[in-house]
Amino acid sequence: MRLDEVNWAKHLPYDRGTEDEDFERDLLAQFKLYALSNDFSAMTALLSQFESNYSAISLPKRIHIYRILYELITTQPLDIAQFGTCCAALARMLRKETKLSVDDLTFDWRKLYDLTKSLAFPKLWQDNLVQQRSKLKSIVEVICVASRFFPPASANEVFEELLPQIQFNSMDWQLPIVQMLNLFVPTARFLKAPKADDDEGPQKWLPTIFSLWSFNLRNSGYDAYFMNLVTTLSIEHTGHFRFTKEQIRFTFASGLHFFNLPVARGTAPLPRSSGIPLADSSQFYRLPQNGSLPLSEERAHTFARFIVYTMYGEDAGGTLELFEQLVQMIEPFYHPSNNGNWSGILSRFLRHLGKELLQRVKAENADDCTTPKNMRLTRRMRRRFVVSARTLAMLLLFSKGEDSVSMSHSTLKHLAEIEPDLIFGPLLDTLYTAIDSVTETHRMISAMRALAKLSSTLSNFELYPEGAQHVAPLLVLTLPGIDVNDQTKTLFALKFICNLCLNGVVFRELPALGDMPTPLGRDFDTATNEDLEVDIVPEPDMERVEWMIRASTAQFEAWIDQYLRRIFVLVDNMSSSLDSGDPFSSSSSSDFGVHSMISYTTELMLLQCSEQYYPMIIRLITNFATSISGLSAVDGMCHVIKAYTKALPEQALSSLVPICCERIAEEISNGVGAMASMSKRTQSHSETTLVWYVSILSTLTDCHGGVQLVKYKDMIRTTISLLLEKCLSRHIYTIACKTLNNVMCSLTRVYPNFWRSVSSEQWKNPEFQENHFRYWGQHALIDDEKFALEWHVPSQPEISCAMELMRDIIVPHVKALNELLDQRRKSPGSSADNVRMNRLLMVLIYGVRSLGLLVMPPGTQIPASELGSAIVEGDECSNMPPRYLLDRQVAAGYIFAEGTPEYFEIVELREAISRVTARTLEFMAKSGEDDVENIKVLLFLTHSCMCHFGVDRITHSQVRRGWNFGLDNFSINNDACAMPRVFAVRRIMFEQSSRMLHNTRFSQASPLANEIAGLLAHFCLSQYAEVRTHAVSVLDNVVSILPALKYPLIPGFLAELGASESSDPERMSGALRVLDTLPLRKACLRDWRFFPDLVLALCRAQHEDKPQVKKLVRSTAVSQVVHVSSPQPPHELSESTRKLVLSLGGPDPDEAAVLQLKQEGQQNYSLASTENARLVDSLVDILRNAGTTWRFAAIAGYYLERLTSVNTAPAPRVFATMADNLTSDIVLFRDSAALSLAQLLSRIRHRSKVGSAFRTVKAPTPGPAYTDMCERALAGDEAALQAPFLDSPSAGWFAWPQKVKLYSPPPPGAPAAFENIDSESQDAYDAVRTIMFSKGKWDRIAHLFSLESSRDTDHDSFGSSRASLYTQLFSLFGLPLLEHAWPAIEQLAQDIERTGAQRAAAEIIAGIIRGSKHWGRDALARMWELLNPIFALVLSRLRPNTLRLWHICLQFAFARRDPRRFLPLIKYLLYSNAFDPHADAPFLEATKLELICIMLSCWDWRVASAVVSSRPRFMEGLAHPYKQVRDVVGVVMYTLFSSEFSVSYNNVQTALEDLARYGSTGRDFSHWSGTDRTQTLIQDMVTQINEWKPNHIPSNEGTSNYSRGSKTLLTFFFSGFGFSSRRLAIGHISSIMPLFSLLQEQHDDEDVARLATGVMQFFSQILYSAQVSEGVASKILSLLDDSSTMWHVVTNTLPLLCTLTFSNRFTLPHDVRMHIVDTAAAFLEHDQIEVRHSASTSMASLIKCASSQVITDINSKFSAKLTMRLPRVRHGKPPKNPATYAKLVLTRHAGALGLSCLVLAFPYNIPDWMPEVLVLLANCIDDPNPIQSTVQRTFAEFRRTHMDTWHKDRKRFSFAQLEILTDMLVSPCYYA
Repeated sequence: MRLDEVNWAKHLPYDRGTEDEDFERDLLAQFKLYALSNDFSAMTALLSQFESNYSAISLPKRIHIYRILYELITTQPLDIAQFGTCCAALARMLRKETKLSVDDLTFDWRKLYDLTKSLAFPKLWQDNLVQQRSKLKSIVEVICVASRFFPPASANEVFEELLPQIQFNSMDWQLPIVQMLNLFVPTARFLKAPKADDDEGPQKWLPTIFSLWSFNLRNSGYDAYFMNLVTTLSIEHTGHFRFTKEQIRFTFASGLHFFNLPVARGTAPLPRSSGIPLADSSQFYRLPQNGSLPLSEERAHTFARFIVYTMYGEDAGGTLELFEQLVQMIEPFYHPSNNGNWSGILSRFLRHLGKELLQRVKAENADDCTTPKNMRLTRRMRRRFVVSARTLAMLLLFSKGEDSVSMSHSTLKHLAEIEPDLIFGPLLDTLYTAIDSVTETHRMISAMRALAKLSSTLSNFELYPEGAQHVAPLLVLTLPGIDVNDQTKTLFALKFICNLCLNGVVFRELPALGDMPTPLGRDFDTATNEDLEVDIVPEPDMERVEWMIRASTAQFEAWIDQYLRRIFVLVDNMSSSLDSGDPFSSSSSSDFGVHSMISYTTELMLLQCSEQYYPMIIRLITNFATSISGLSAVDGMCHVIKAYTKALPEQALSSLVPICCERIAEEISNGVGAMASMSKRTQSHSETTLVWYVSILSTLTDCHGGVQLVKYKDMIRTTISLLLEKCLSRHIYTIACKTLNNVMCSLTRVYPNFWRSVSSEQWKNPEFQENHFRYWGQHALIDDEKFALEWHVPSQPEISCAMELMRDIIVPHVKALNELLDQRRKSPGSSADNVRMNRLLMVLIYGVRSLGLLVMPPGTQIPASELGSAIVEGDECSNMPPRYLLDRQVAAGYIFAEGTPEYFEIVELREAISRVTARTLEFMAKSGEDDVENIKVLLFLTHSCMCHFGVDRITHSQVRRGWNFGLDNFSINNDACAMPRVFAVRRIMFEQSSRMLHNTRFSQASPLANEIAGLLAHFCLSQYAEVRTHAVSVLDNVVSILPALKYPLIPGFLAELGASESSDPERMSGALRVLDTLPLRKACLRDWRFFPDLVLALCRAQHEDKPQVKKLVRSTAVSQVVHVSSPQPPHELSESTRKLVLSLGGPDPDEAAVLQLKQEGQQNYSLASTENARLVDSLVDILRNAGTTWRFAAIAGYYLERLTSVNTAPAPRVFATMADNLTSDIVLFRDSAALSLAQLLSRIRHRSKVGSAFRTVKAPTPGPAYTDMCERALAGDEAALQAPFLDSPSAGWFAWPQKVKLYSPPPPGAPAAFENIDSESQDAYDAVRTIMFSKGKWDRIAHLFSLESSRDTDHDSFGSSRASLYTQLFSLFGLPLLEHAWPAIEQLAQDIERTGAQRAAAEIIAGIIRGSKHWGRDALARMWELLNPIFALVLSRLRPNTLRLWHICLQFAFARRDPRRFLPLIKYLLYSNAFDPHADAPFLEATKLELICIMLSCWDWRVASAVVSSRPRFMEGLAHPYKQVRDVVGVVMYTLFSSEFSVSYNNVQTALEDLARYGSTGRDFSHWSGTDRTQTLIQDMVTQINEWKPNHIPSNEGTSNYSRGSKTLLTFFFSGFGFSSRRLAIGHISSIMPLFSLLQEQHDDEDVARLATGVMQFFSQILYSAQVSEGVASKILSLLDDSSTMWHVVTNTLPLLCTLTFSNRFTLPHDVRMHIVDTAAAFLEHDQIEVRHSASTSMASLIKCASSQVITDINSKFSAKLTMRLPRVRHGKPPKNPATYAKLVLTRHAGALGLSCLVLAFPYNIPDWMPEVLVLLANCIDDPNPIQSTVQRTFAEFRRTHMDTWHKDRKRFSFAQLEILTDMLVSPCYYA
């Protein structure tokens, strides 16, 4: 059973009737009623009950509900709140259905896709962009969990839809396509249905996925989505589908690049040319942020899951072997000294590895596992994996970042639960050493954190028996961690103890059974060989283990003594946070601060203590409690006493209550506390003793020992009465009142009696007592009989005692307060009267709170007609309790049933308290406004009277936090019902609290309650901010519990916002704060009786100038406006949804009830529509009012934008107002009007378009003919000119769709597209037309919109919102508007010198071109007739500050349009404005090239042939004298050549079949050599540069054709790395690498060297496919093998070879990697020492990527070189044979370098071969340099990297080896 399937209520100790049986019936009946009556608000509110109690509903019913919700989401027009609720509920419930498969439930993916597409690519006319994005986020959440219910056969349909939308030459709009591919490709498999013969499964389409993945997009986000798709597939098909080795290697290669590890020496900055703006049309549309869906993929998590779920077997080249190689490569980056940007993702990766492996192991060990046995993880595989992951986790243990440390602890915990012996052996050794450390505090704290995290696993006897023997020693060792000077360390020490107690550790000494047994074998050695660790699973010697455990328990007694003494010292020296006197202050939560942790841990420890330690515990705590330290220790002392009382109530009461009562009486008799004081804290030291003992008594009475309290009832009652009668100090009598409440609650509350880790019966079992360690970590299942829970149910003596206290103390104080009020009405009160009133109010506060447990709140069943609104209110305002009856109160363990005399007595007393509260409120409102302290206390009394019936929202949330603490701290998951008993008890108490809160919500809202709420409203408007704050908080809680009370209050608060002579800023402030509370905000938003008045009040609140009020108005408006939308008419359910609802089961709802609810919904809509029209009209008046300030006009504009909808008839006044505001003098008005009017006009277009026969049709695929259509059209081909336009830039690039959207231009003489305007929109259309065609309007627009932006005067930016407005205007009004506005536009464009004028002209012209989409041919001809001279003028006179503006203008116009729409402009750019390489105007020529680049980036493959056919003279600019031109030439050429690439499959099926032919990883699209022409041109560039080289004179720096041409060529390739399309650059790496390697050494031109170095570094870092990586590596190797290569080139190239190997470790073939290693090794014997050092560095990096066999071979090879001894040479004399001697030195130096590489490649561990290697190196210390210096450097680095772990590493060496190495590893001493 899962945790969310537990019926917690059944553990409660009272009869609940038939509520479980009634729940499903009632819930489904209400759901059907509201669904059929179209009351979707009530229906969605019910979903919280479905979600909380989904397991209480049968599986068939749940599946039926999921189908209904899916239909509602995809077919029903729900508002934003309803939509979000449905999506969230469906997503969360489906996420819980882990056993549900596609066999049981299927969803139609098409419905979700259509909805997602409409939200992901919204149109301008759609309503409320913010809400659209919110909907998109909700729907993506649904898709993430619903995709596993898409039928596998729908994969073809998904590919048919999405593959034609792919266009990877540019990334324009491509990210959401890739995301939707990730979301919608079905990965599920049928578990029950037989597989069809023609069902090829994922094998059919996986090659396509890998083909798309191979496009090498240089974007980790894209890689993450592809990896997530294959990872999800691996999880869904665990054990039933295996990826090929090639696919796994491909994925590992991509995963390695996720980490972004710093394996290169550096990177060169991008050249200037890469800053040319490229196409990104998402910035011009209302797309989601960054043009992507709100879908985030944790790359580390995805990669880790792939690794874990693709491990099958131990075959070579499989996932497990690749993972071990990956660990070897990335291990150095986990060390604390290697902290960087990569640390976070590496840490998360490691944590996810451990977590996912544990989940897979648990799943495979489960009885219902469906994975075939031969496909499950073997024990050896698990141990291999754990050993590898352990290496990383141990390195991360002492990292610098707290998050990394925490993740290492989580990883170790997960791994320890799988193979504990592999983890705890080395870990405990490390932790013992770290905790003993005095000087390294960070290591000690990390060690204690690790112990706290792993304590539950360590002490689990069944999982790891040896761990129990470490519990007592570790407790003793960590005890010094409880340190008053270090709270962090204290918290972790306490958490360690706490978790041990929670895991069932019992503190009881056990006798040892005889002498210590002789060990059967060797003890666990942390330095064991890893291979032996994997192969040999140690079996614990249980006899010896048990003896050790028993022996260790002898330390418990001394530890308990020392623990308590340390706690006493700690609380004695900590500053107090004494209760402030605030009745709602709370320190009981177990997760707040050190004090709370002390209390919680001490309570658990005392609970787990054996009775044999009770005398010592009682003595210690009693001595501490009676030793008064001072007021500062009161709070800490109370936490200790609280723990003592809850753990041992009987002992605590008997030892301390008599003492406290005696000392309190003594102090009071001495007059202490008699001085009147209203201070919340005691100021007088004379009251210290009294406060001390009163606090102890208050804490003692808050216990789980109501029966024991009865024994002291007289003593306690006398003491409380004495305190309340004699004490006038507020602090003291407040504690006395709390004591009264604690006593009453302890006597009458229902609570568990036994909180220990096991049941009472098991605790008393002698077998358990004598062998308790065997039960550590074994938690009973919640539904198991062993979980038996004992409850405290009030007995008659306890009830009688509580009733006596009520009658003796509470009742008289009610009478006394009435008398005081009568007295105060007659005469003014004194300060003594204020104190007296305060004391009376305090008594009533705690008195009324204690009465809530006695009787159920008076309430009645909600009528069916009101139930819907009640459900909505309840769902909005409070956390709904699980499994409650919808329309009535439930059993909650109240003492007195309705009808008994005591029931009426208590109800009458509560009524009396409420009446006196109302009287007091009224009195204070009239006569006591200045008595702030008493008003605050009175407000709390009001809260208690109205909201507290045993529990309120605050205490309920505290109970919930206690449960959540257990979920988070103890890692309780939903998969099992076994958990520490304490947390299960807390969850049951939360159930009890929830039931009480539910009953409170159903209490009656009486006339007295309305009166009190009205008085509360008065104090919300008080002149005192402190009173307002408290009153607003109380009112918020009151109306949340009793929602009906808020509606009469709202008009009053709204009235306070109006302008009048009596307006008061303080009252406005209070009203705004109230209206911004959640209950009132939602009520105003939902109820159109109040919403218009609120909006208008906010928009007209400018009469108040106080900054605080303005800020509140703004915040209130912002919190409202994001949720505002126009009224939606009630929509009937679709027929399919209606059938689903009716077939849900159970009786159908009454037709009359359905009809009534429908009528109410229609009436509400009618009211909303009327009020909406009135509100819109009023907002227009505000905008038209000249006196409205800009800030409030903006608020009105925001509301107006959201209140207008495409579904409602356009209001002419709104359109006219926005059109008028276009020429407002206020910038904000103009910008807002432009944005709003564009959207409004687009709605007219949409409505008119829908109602007309439009010219856009879906036609069969036009085919590849469209590739060169633009070229043919430019050449005058009539067929190309007349062919329909294809505006989609992606259709046909990868694959042609079955049908495509085409646009047929209107024939000559055809009417304008928008000649027939929608009838409802005609008036609005005419209003805008009148204004826009008025005289001088466009002159005014041109003048105002050409002014410089006030926000950024330095950079005038293109405004896409203004361009969108012009698009809508010219689209609707056509050529006549252009003719009317042209003089103003022309004047703007001709103003070349003014940047603002150019910006405005660019915006208008972009809008004209964009808006001409539906114009006829004659109108288009006229448009280009006007525009051509303008383009000729502005493009020939561009300046740096206007260039960017016209770039964006063209991008805006070109975006997602067929290039044939712009033939006149294309002709001008390619022919009339052609690039002249010999012109002496570099800026002008560069701009010509940049314009062509813009054109290519927008239209890509559709226009590339047209550019090529224009015969541009790019090659002539190869050595252009100006850098500005050369940079752009390189970029333009690369853009042109790469744009020629397109796949263009005829259809999707052909694509799928063809890609599958290339193998499991599909077709490799990562490289492309280009067309024949492109290859020739690139070769010509290289040839030309080589021809120029002989004429290059180095002294003429930067002036030769060779240097200039080289820079252009480098820029050409460099630009490929800045764009998404790198395939062309990759395709020519091999041919240009020799040239670039030489250019790195061109020191006479720094730019050439820098660019060449950057290109080579990029080449080495790229992830290549297997084919390309082999070619690149071979080319580099041949370059190095060339004897003519200069040694400088070798030193530059070797690191690149190393980087290439690391980056492509999983794609490079083994023989190529071996060749690389051999080549690097050969250079260790190079004559040039710089080459040897470079080879040594590279060799160390290569070894990290090598296999164990390769490392063994390297070791043997270089060890052999050191066997050749050097002949003895006398000092000062030359060797006998210098040549032979030099060769021997070179050989031995190569050997020393090779072995040094081995040592340095493993800086943080000691492989088996390393000790012998170090000994060999040590023997070379007396060799001459450079051998000696190499050895010294090696040992210095070894000492540095192994310093922290040398205590452990030295065990890997023999005594003889250590003796040899001692001198090498010990630092020299000055005094030696």
